Amino acid sequence: MDYFEQLEALAAQQGGYFYPWRSALGEGNGEDAYTQRVEAHLSSEKVVLDAGCGHGTDMLAFAPKVRRFIGYDAVEGFIAIARRRAAESGLANVELVLCNSSPRHNGGVARIPATDHTLDLIISRRGPTNWIADARRACRPGARLIQLNPLPSPEPPAWQRELPKTLRMAENPANPGRPNLVADIEAALAAAGLRLEEGQVFDAPEVISEPEDLYRSLTFMRFEPETPSWDAARPHLQRLLARHGPVDIRQRRFLWTAVVD
Repeated sequence: MDYFEQLEALAAQQGGYFYPWRSALGEGNGEDAYTQRVEAHLSSEKVVLDAGCGHGTDMLAFAPKVRRFIGYDAVEGFIAIARRRAAESGLANVELVLCNSSPRHNGGVARIPATDHTLDLIISRRGPTNWIADARRACRPGARLIQLNPLPSPEPPAWQRELPKTLRMAENPANPGRPNLVADIEAALAAAGLRLEEGQVFDAPEVISEPEDLYRSLTFMRFEPETPSWDAARPHLQRLLARHGPVDIRQRRFLWTAVVD
């Protein structure tokens, strides 16, 4: 399966894009900082676009605080779930659009689902970055762009060498990591006539204590036939945690903002 087929399968299997395991995420992880920064720029007169809105978790938190909230995602299953959640919550100011903003889906030019000069804020938690190219067209002068991007860890944790190769963390071939993501974003902003206002890298441990939660983390979005079942993986993970106690995985994020002049 390609990346979007994997996401559709995820929507069907677990009802949205979220991490189905329990863990303790250390302070300074970037997620809370992103939420706080977005909320600082919400107000009742603003029109907000959420690029890569997933199944609508941020929509539920942010939409009641703005005049109009537009969310888009390229995964039909996520949009269907987000529409159901918006209806159940009575959010009348929300528009949810099935859209892939990538240039290859729009005649070679990135395109977000908004008319010219109508947006006051574009946000994106772990969404795509191709929308940057179309931000100046869609935004009003003074609009702000805020995004939180995952960064690849510098190296796999040493403890995973004690696991069978089929359980070790590896780059997902359908969604390859972007080791130069920060430079890529700066270049995309420059190409769009925009400039990075502020950028911050967060690096925090995610601590996992239980074998089943570690299994879910290690096998998340892995659909290869050789991926071991929970029953096959359980003794390896139980031995690992008995030997080391809770283990951690580094979670790195890049939080950035830009302003449309």
